[in-house]
Amino acid sequence: MIGRHAGLSDRQLGVLFLLPFVAVACAFIIYPAAESVRLAFYSKLPFRPALTFAGLDNFRYIFEDPVFWAAARQAVLWTAASIVLQTLFGVAIALLLNEAVRGINVFRGLLLFPYMVPTVVIALIWRWMFNPEMGVVNASLKGAGLIQRDIYWLSDPAWAMASTIMLNVWKFTPFVVICVLARLQAIPLELAEAAQVDGAGAWPRFLHITLPQLKAVLVVVIVFRTVWTFNKFEEIYLLTRGGPGTSTFNLAVYAFEQATANLKLGAAAATGVVMLAFLFAGSVLYLRLLRQEEA
Repeated sequence: MIGRHAGLSDRQLGVLFLLPFVAVACAFIIYPAAESVRLAFYSKLPFRPALTFAGLDNFRYIFEDPVFWAAARQAVLWTAASIVLQTLFGVAIALLLNEAVRGINVFRGLLLFPYMVPTVVIALIWRWMFNPEMGVVNASLKGAGLIQRDIYWLSDPAWAMASTIMLNVWKFTPFVVICVLARLQAIPLELAEAAQVDGAGAWPRFLHITLPQLKAVLVVVIVFRTVWTFNKFEEIYLLTRGGPGTSTFNLAVYAFEQATANLKLGAAAATGVVMLAFLFAGSVLYLRLLRQEEA
């Protein structure tokens, strides 16, 4: 009705409604990204407006920094482990929540709790939980007889990385569950019932009926979760500050430290450009391999 009174077609009205989103995207996404790419080729100190063209010096600086390469390896480990665990747990929990059991809606509602709690709150609680002397994790493990001595979760490099991965998996597995559960509820029941009549067990039904139906949604979920996890900063920084030492640095934390501790905004921006290139190349490679498999 609005379009008819204003003399606009449905297409023109749709474009009109999209304009606010386009304006917000340009102001808060496209412009900052373009400015970061530009800043990667300049030398700039905080609190000083002057820019000095540096060419590829910022990239040369980070590529010659061993901490950068350590952070890159740790970012790949952090991302890969988080995505694999989130996908496995997400699919498993979604299969359980898809069962027609009395009271299952209560569990579906509780599932959203980790996803809704602010990250800073979760990080502070987890720091207390993993405290070696007073934390509930060590106390529980000792009570179960699984360990004899306290584990210094956030002080040992290996355990610190594992702790950050566990936090990420706990918080974002609900996102995977919601996406997979929505697809599971759209799968026709007749497919599984026909396979069951033919004598197929639960595992063959999952492999040959359920999993192929989930393939499309899992592709989208894995790509989005990979991008978001690779760029994650706040969970690692709030939990371990990138420590002990630089053992839990990922590239986002490395860029932050370059900008704040070393006052090298150009190097931080160059790190962001490298992260963008990694993510773009990884996403393209993943989608191409998937298409080849389907062909």
